[in-house]
Amino acid sequence: MTRTIYGSFREVAARHAERDAIRDGDVRLTYAQVDALVRRTARALLALGCKRGDRVAIWANNRWEWPIAALGAQAIGAAIVLCGTRLKGGEVARNLIRANARFLFADPGFGSYDFVAAIGEQPLPDLAATVVFDDRRGESVMGFELFLDLADTVTEAELETAIAAVQSGDLSDLIFTSGTTGAPKAVPMAHEQSLIACEVQQRDISHFVPGDVFLVMYPFAHNAGYRAGWQAGWLHGVTILVTRDFDALHLIGLIERERVSYLPAVPTIFQAIMDHPAFATADHSSLRIVSTGATTIPIQLIERMQAAFRHATVYTGYGLTEAAGSVSNTRPGDDARIIVNSTGRVLSNLSVRILDADGNEVAQGCDGEIAVKGPQVMRGYLDDPAATAAAFTADGYFRTGDVGRFDAAGNLTITDRLKDMFIVGGFNVYPAEVEQMIGGIAGVREVAVIGVPDDRLGEVGCAYIVASGEPPIDEQAVHAICRERLANYKVPRAIRILEALPRNATGKIDKPALRNAT
Repeated sequence: MTRTIYGSFREVAARHAERDAIRDGDVRLTYAQVDALVRRTARALLALGCKRGDRVAIWANNRWEWPIAALGAQAIGAAIVLCGTRLKGGEVARNLIRANARFLFADPGFGSYDFVAAIGEQPLPDLAATVVFDDRRGESVMGFELFLDLADTVTEAELETAIAAVQSGDLSDLIFTSGTTGAPKAVPMAHEQSLIACEVQQRDISHFVPGDVFLVMYPFAHNAGYRAGWQAGWLHGVTILVTRDFDALHLIGLIERERVSYLPAVPTIFQAIMDHPAFATADHSSLRIVSTGATTIPIQLIERMQAAFRHATVYTGYGLTEAAGSVSNTRPGDDARIIVNSTGRVLSNLSVRILDADGNEVAQGCDGEIAVKGPQVMRGYLDDPAATAAAFTADGYFRTGDVGRFDAAGNLTITDRLKDMFIVGGFNVYPAEVEQMIGGIAGVREVAVIGVPDDRLGEVGCAYIVASGEPPIDEQAVHAICRERLANYKVPRAIRILEALPRNATGKIDKPALRNAT
C-alpha cells in the first residue's frame, strides 16, 4: 500500500476538519483550511513547472506558511530542503547546489539580515523561482499571495494526477548535517520513513490526543521542529502553536491562554520561564509533557521542573538526523537522576548496539560507539558513497560517532562524542567546519576548535589559533570575520592565540589536552 505524508495528512484533515490545525498570532487555521491552502500551494508549484523528484528549499522562520509550503511540495512528489535561519547566504547557497534545489520559499529576513538580498548575491543558475513570505511582486522573486494566484491555471484533476503518482519510497526531505570532515552532508528521508518515525514517536513518547496544543519552540528547519514537531502533530489531530517571541513572560501567558499541553524546549527556556515572577501565579496545569535535552542538563534543573510542572511528565532523550529523530527517550515515572544521567530507553522499533573500535559489541556497562538500525534510519548520505560506506557496519547499523553505554535497566547514557561535535543551545556545531573557515583567514597558520561548558547554553565554542605572523591578526578581527561568515551559534565565544597547539604521539592536534587546559 502506498503511504505518503500528504495522503496521511489528508485523512487526518478530513476527520478533524473544523479543529484548529495551526495558530500563529492572529492567524487561526482549521485542518480544512490548511488542506485547502496546501492543495492551492501544490497547484501553484505545478504551474511553475515543479514536478515529482524536484527539490524545494525552505529558508524561513517558524510561521504558518512554512508547513503549508512543505506539504504542498511533498503532495506532488517534490522533496523539501530544510535551511536554518541562522545560516548565511553562502551557506544556504552551498546547500541548494548540493541538493539541486529548483525552487525556494524564503522569509524576507531574520532580524536585520536580508534573506532575499543574500540569496540574490549567490550564483544559483538552477534556481527557477523564489517565493517570499511577503507581498512583493515579480517574476523570479514573488510574494506568497502572488504565487498562490498561479494555482488558478492548474485544475484539481491535474493536481490529483500528480498526487497519485507519488510513491512511499519517494524522497520527502533533505536535512543537512556535518561530520568530522566539516563538509555538510545531506540526509535523505522517504515518505514511508518519515511516517514510521512519527508513528513510533506517537507510540513511545508523545501519546498525542486530538486537540492537544503543541507549542513548537524548535525551528521548523530542525528535525525536532519539523518531523517531531508540526508533522508528527498534524498526523494526530494536534493544534500547532507558533511563536517567534521567546520572552519568558510572553511564553507564560501563551501557555496559560492557549492551554498548551506539549512543550519541548532547550533548558534555557525552562530556566527563564521558572525564574520569572509571573510563573508562580500562572496556570500551567494544561501541560502534560515537558521535554528538554540536546545539551548538558543539571540535575537541579530537572528536579525543579518536576516540582514546578507537577501535572506534567518531564522527558529527555537522544536523537539524530540520520535516524529521523529520536533514538531513545525517558519514560513516565523515571526519576530525576535517570533523566539527567541517561537518555532513557531505545525506541521500540530500533535496535542499538554499543561497539568497540573493531566493531564488536561490548558488554553492558562498557563504553563504546553507539550504532543504530531500524526502518527510519537513513539508507545513506545524498550522493556521497564514501561517507555512506564509512558510516555503516557490514550488517547495516549506522555508526553515530557518539560514545555511550547501557545500564542494567536498558537506559542509554551518552558519555562522549567521537566526532568532536558540541551543542550550543540545542544546535549542533562541528569543529571541522568552523576550523576550515578560520583556517582560510589570512594570518592564521593553524586552528583547533573545541566545545567548552557554558551556564546558559550548555556549551560554546572556543578557538585556539596559531598565527603565521603575516599579516598580523588579533582575536577581535578573527571574531568579526566569524560573525560575518558563520551562523551565530557556530561563532566561537572565545578566541585564543597560542604559540603552538598541543599534539599527541602521532602528530595530531591533542584536543583533550586543550579541553583539560581550558
